[in-house]
Amino acid sequence: MATYIFGGFTAAALALSIWMGVKNNAEFEKQIELHAKAERRLKASQADLAGVTAKRDETVAEKEDYIQRERTEQDNLAQVTTAIEELEAKIADTESVVAANDEKIAENDDLLKELPDPEMLIAQIDSTKEKIAQLKVEVASEKENLKEKNLKEESLKSIVVSKRILIDNQSTGKSLPTLSTSVKSVYRNWGFVTLNGGNAQGVVPGSILDVLRGGEVVAKLKVTTVEQNRSAADILLDALPVVVSLRSGDRVVAEKLASE
Repeated sequence: MATYIFGGFTAAALALSIWMGVKNNAEFEKQIELHAKAERRLKASQADLAGVTAKRDETVAEKEDYIQRERTEQDNLAQVTTAIEELEAKIADTESVVAANDEKIAENDDLLKELPDPEMLIAQIDSTKEKIAQLKVEVASEKENLKEKNLKEESLKSIVVSKRILIDNQSTGKSLPTLSTSVKSVYRNWGFVTLNGGNAQGVVPGSILDVLRGGEVVAKLKVTTVEQNRSAADILLDALPVVVSLRSGDRVVAEKLASE
């Protein structure tokens, strides 16, 4: 009997266990279904969020682009406004110039009304031009004459100065310091030479001359005879330690003294 009762309890417990298992399995499947639905809603929400985020980023980019375009348009508008203002200022200046020119034209028109007949005025102008041209010729001629007179005066002054220097040098027995001539002929047997310069070049009778060769004094001469453009001079053999044989073409200048 006890065994029968225990078996009944066991069967009842087994049946309850089976019923609980079936119920739990149904609940588990229900939970799985709910979890799957939740995951699907989450994924849908995440997809929606990604779409919204992308849309937001796109909207932000469009907004920034719009702001940049608006700034560019504002800069362009400012430049155009400045250009218009400058153009308006130039137009105002031009209008002022035009108005001033109109006033001058009106004044000139008034002056033209007071002028004589144009044909008479042209004749007077032509006559005046001819007189001016004639005066220019006369002035040019006078200038040329004055120039010639000045040149003659300068030449005379130069001649006077040269004569004075020549006279001073003649009184002291010296040739002109500016003298520069050359040996024409050499007469060694007679101890003299002839020169290519005379009075006109500043050679003074009795003066001492230096003969140069390569910039060095190679001989000294004493002038004995002077004509207008030639002269003769003795070779001073004892004037220098070394005697050099002179030749035609040697340069001759006034004696350079140590104190000069």
